[in-house]
Parts: sequence; structure tokens; C-alpha cells
Amino acid sequence: MRTKHSFIAAILACVFIVGYLSSCKKLELVTATTTDVNIYDYLVQHPEQFSEFAKIVNKSGYSSFLNAYGAYTLFAANNEGVKTFLKDMSKASVDDFTVVESQNIVKLHLIQDTINTSSFTDGKLPKVTMLGQYLLTGVSNTNGVSSFIVNRQALIVQPNVRLSNGNIHVLDNVLRAATKTVAQTVEANPDFSIFTQALKETGFYDSLNIVNNADTNRRFLTVVAETNKALADSGITSYAALKARYSKTGNPKGANDSLHMYVAYHIFTDARYLADIVSTVSVTTLQPLEVVTPSLDGETVLLNDIFFNGNHEPGIPLARTQSDITASNGVVHTAASHFAVKLRVPIRIDFDVADQPELRKLTSVYRQATTANAIVANGGGTFFARGTFADITSFSSNATATPYVSYCAMPVTNTTYYGWRADYLRPGMGNTTRSLWVEFRTPLLVKGRYKLWVCYYRGRASTNNPAFPNRVDFDGQPMQRTFDFSEQKPSGTPGELEALGYKQYTEAPLTNTAPDINNVGRLVGTVDVQTTNRHTIRITFLANSSGQELNYLDMFQFIPVNDNQLRPIFARDGRIIP
Repeated sequence: MRTKHSFIAAILACVFIVGYLSSCKKLELVTATTTDVNIYDYLVQHPEQFSEFAKIVNKSGYSSFLNAYGAYTLFAANNEGVKTFLKDMSKASVDDFTVVESQNIVKLHLIQDTINTSSFTDGKLPKVTMLGQYLLTGVSNTNGVSSFIVNRQALIVQPNVRLSNGNIHVLDNVLRAATKTVAQTVEANPDFSIFTQALKETGFYDSLNIVNNADTNRRFLTVVAETNKALADSGITSYAALKARYSKTGNPKGANDSLHMYVAYHIFTDARYLADIVSTVSVTTLQPLEVVTPSLDGETVLLNDIFFNGNHEPGIPLARTQSDITASNGVVHTAASHFAVKLRVPIRIDFDVADQPELRKLTSVYRQATTANAIVANGGGTFFARGTFADITSFSSNATATPYVSYCAMPVTNTTYYGWRADYLRPGMGNTTRSLWVEFRTPLLVKGRYKLWVCYYRGRASTNNPAFPNRVDFDGQPMQRTFDFSEQKPSGTPGELEALGYKQYTEAPLTNTAPDINNVGRLVGTVDVQTTNRHTIRITFLANSSGQELNYLDMFQFIPVNDNQLRPIFARDGRIIP
């Protein structure tokens, strides 16, 4: 039996080693590797680096579990870093720290997970420390040497020391915990005095002053505070002036009061550093159903820099050096300008899918009716691989396939194709070399109810092919009707067509014959837009047979349900005809 047990143990050991080595392939850098010691033993065995930090760990009482089985990441300050910290804290030695102070120091430097520098971003780490605060990482370049920096306080001088129960990243300083809440952090800055008063008068100060909030959805919060100067630039020089402008009910604590809405719109859910903000399409605020839309212009983070109804609305810049301020329960940013909730009513949006930023830059292709770009019998156009467009994504069931869209343009005098601005996007749909679905990110849509129309030029690769039904999803919700790129528009008057869910959307003469019947507006359903934001719209191919490439998509129309659905119509030269 002993031989059998030894054999099984050997096999298990081999499996463990193979799996362990395999998991290490993704490590960015390993400067020391050992499976013989745990974290605390490693500190003790290297007194030339960690004798001082080991004393802090020992005094905290955490040496035992840091020497036990587990998965931890410790940011351990070297001896020089601890000495610098002691001087800054006016302490003679580590012995001057209380047990609680030692525990808080260790907990700020410790994460219950194994995190390598390959997981670092210009932003917060994915897990909170045991103290309950996020660590912020970035890259610092000094004298041509780049190093990771943590919380803007300490450089990593030795990363990814891999041990039996986790990792150590060696710091050149001790990290300082945030001691103020978000509310206290804002209040402590005299440049935020007007905004601080608004926080207090609306009741949000109290919400932002809670540590370890029992409401886990508000455990961490982020505030974009406006300076007195930003407010003054908009004619608001006191809290009284701010209240006079926004508080219409006289009760700023009331959810329906505009001052309450103004402040709520400046508070985001979760701890969101600048890198977190710009990496998402929209950010949820405490004002119900209202979001901000972030973007990045060079190094500047902008909020609500958008094109709406054909007009550019300049964004609000965040002051980078006065932002990313960590608080004990969130983050504080500084807005360089005044901004408030924009109260909008639903408005018609004609979403030209061929009007993509990446295409506009291709001046030799965009709206240029050359032989290469014109629609021809086999589909034609300029082909673009998946991933070319930031606002267009696609999926194929074949992992090695290269789904595409192509851009097609034609002369504005063409008497067959009447697409708006004389161009289309053509997503190849269907078989395993094409897309099973294609998804677009919409322009800004104001919350409300809209009828959704798909506008396309009818094409069909072969009359022998079956129908090619497609489902349209809005934010993941399927529309009430499918549509078919190969379907022509039926005959009838405008009223009759609308009743059937069709319309003439172009300037093509209404003749109930070609080319009129090939330029199709198809109603696919009604959407209830819940938030004023950019949304997603997806076309999914439904047939089991092979699909086709002749899918000439012109635009999506979002028209408020009570508005005229038939006018205006659209011309090849870009005109909008009432």
C-alpha cells in the first residue's frame, strides 16, 4: 500500500507542477521565485530589505496568517522606505506604533488575492485592500527610467516576488491611508466651499460621510466637485446664487428639486478613478436614469462631450492633477467647468451607420464614388476587418473567420441607389465566414419612446436563395418584428405602407416599381429608451441556411412615437426634404 500511495502522490505532484507552471506563463516579470517560504518567512529571511517592515507585521499580529496557506499580495516597503515614513510621522522607531496603527498599515498594503504587475492598469487595482481602500497604480518616468507607482506615494523597486502563498511587490516608501471620507475630502478644500454647502443642504454630505456603508451599492462613491471659480465663470458666486438658479421647490433635500438633481448628477456609483471613467461608455449617477458620457481628448478627460441633433456640445474637462483623490469611501475629482443635468425631450435621431469617425478620416474613400467603392453586382465596396470601427462589433461562430463590413459609395446622380448621402455599410451576414450578428453603438438618445425603423437598399445574391430574416435587438431586447435585406417594399399609398410597417424614406419617386420598391424603410418595433445615453442596436441573422453579402444598410431611425413617421425624407446629396 505504501508503494501505491507513493505512486499516487507522485502523479498528483506532477499534475500540480504542470498546472502551476502553466499558470505562470502570463506573468509579466518574476524577479524572484521560490515555493519554499511564505510571505512572512521571506520578510524575516531578508532583513537587509525588510527587517523594519517585518517588525510592523509582527506587531500587528498578522505574521501567522501571512505564513499560512492562502493567496495574498503584499506591497512591502523596504527598510529605507520605512525610515522615511517614520521621519514623516515623527516616530523614533516602529515600536512607537500602536497595535491598531500597525494593523492598519499592514491592511493597507495587503490584498487577499494574487495580483501581478501584468494586471496593473493606469487606475485602481481590481480588489480592495484589507483596509477597505483601493490602491491606485500607474507608471512614473524619472530620468528615463519607468517604474510602477502606487497611490502616487511609492515606487515599486522590485515587482512580482512569487512565494508559496502569494506575491510581494517591494516599495520604496510606506503607503498612507486615506483618513477622510469623500464628504470630508471635499469640505477640506476651500476651493469647494460653495459645492460643500450644496452637499450639506441637499443631504448628500451625510451619504458621502459613511464608511463601510451597509448599502453595498453605495459602499464606494465618486464625486466630481466644482470649484468656486468654475461656478463663478458661470455667474454663480455664492451658495445663495446656486440655490436661486436651481432650487425651484425651495426644498433642496427633495428628490424633485433641481438643486438636489444637480448635486446627485455629480455623484457616481462605485470608486471611479479617471482611468475607470474613460474606459466605459457611460457612468451612472445618483440622479435616477441620468448618466454622464466620458471621452478622452489627448490627455484630457471630458464629460458629456457629445454631438446631439447635429450640433457639437463641448465637454466639461476634469482637472487631472486635482483629480483621483482617494478617500476612505471613494474618490474625488475636480471639474474645471460648471455642468448640470440637461433636461431634454425625446427628439428624432436619424443614425447614418456609414458616418463613422474612422471612415471620415479616409478622404479617398469616404463618400467618394469610385469604381472600387461603387456598389457592383458582387457587392463591391471597400472592405474593413472586424475591429476597425470602435462603435461597430461583430461575431462569427468560426473562430478563424474574419467577419467584415464594407463601405459602398455611388454617384449622387445614380438612378438606382437612393441611400442618404449616397453611401451604405454592407455587413456580410450568415455563414461561418461572415457575421452571425453585427452591433452598433448609437448616437445619444434622449429617454423616451420611439418607433425604430431600419432603412436599407434591397439586394439579393440569387433568386434561388431562401429568405434571410434578421432580428433587431435594442440594448439586448428583441424588437417586435424581423426584417429581411432581400425584401422589397410592397405597393401602396404612404398611409397604407405605414399601416403595414413600411415607408418611403428616400427621394426615390414613389412609383411602386423599381427603384422605389428597392429603397425600403421597415418598422421593426417600438423602443422604450430608459436613460439619456448612447445605446446598442444589434442585427442578428436568424436563418439556418447560408446568408448573403448584399446587405446594404443605410440608417436606423429613432422617431418619437407621436411624431410624423413619414417625413422628412432623405436625398443622395445629403439634403433633408420636409
